Amino acid sequence: MSPPLMVESKAYRASVARALIEQQPRKVLDICCGDGWLPYALGSEVELHGVDLFEQAPPGYHKFIIADFNQGLPDGLEQYDAIVCCEAMGYLQNPGLFLQSVRNHLKEGGVFILSIPNPNYVGARINHLIQGFPRSYSWFKQNETMEPHMPWLSLGVFQLWLLLGLNGFKNMQVHDVDEEKPRHIWEHIFGWVIKGYARRRLKKAQTESLRELWKSAMRDQVVYGRQLVVSAMVK
Repeated sequence: MSPPLMVESKAYRASVARALIEQQPRKVLDICCGDGWLPYALGSEVELHGVDLFEQAPPGYHKFIIADFNQGLPDGLEQYDAIVCCEAMGYLQNPGLFLQSVRNHLKEGGVFILSIPNPNYVGARINHLIQGFPRSYSWFKQNETMEPHMPWLSLGVFQLWLLLGLNGFKNMQVHDVDEEKPRHIWEHIFGWVIKGYARRRLKKAQTESLRELWKSAMRDQVVYGRQLVVSAMVK
């Protein structure tokens, strides 16, 4: 696959790249590198390091290590202007510990950007009522060994708001992803109900942090989008 197609092949990637480029970082850590698309989005002027458990070093990375970050990032990693984690948070057994280690490897004023499947969109909420877990987190086939694609944690804007705030981050933002929103008429109808509830909670919010959370909960990306791209700054 050509470099431009690698970036464009999944909708969340362009959103992550835009959020990252806005920060103009000089040194970036890419957690869970996958097929190695990020170097083609950033360009050669950014020093890019990578860490992954299941993949080998893709081209374009200045430094790469293989590690299990379920116990947090390795201590030997450097300090970064930005850290990116795409499509991996839902696989982690210790998300709080992981976020603490991310915070420890960010410079002052650094940013953490992550993407995950969105368990808050209307279809996932309805699916959750029927089967007990959102559609995007449907790996319940075996529990003996770890596998590369085995998400079990349903992390949406509300869980991320708690986890990020408790582990050294502030100013959580939800970024738009270029995808059809909503895809079906019935999603629009249920989404109106969800937004109405969020508006009522927004009116009752007593802190700025809570107000920002409920504003995010009303956004089309959260209510209708299949992907979440979220960023947060170091406190």
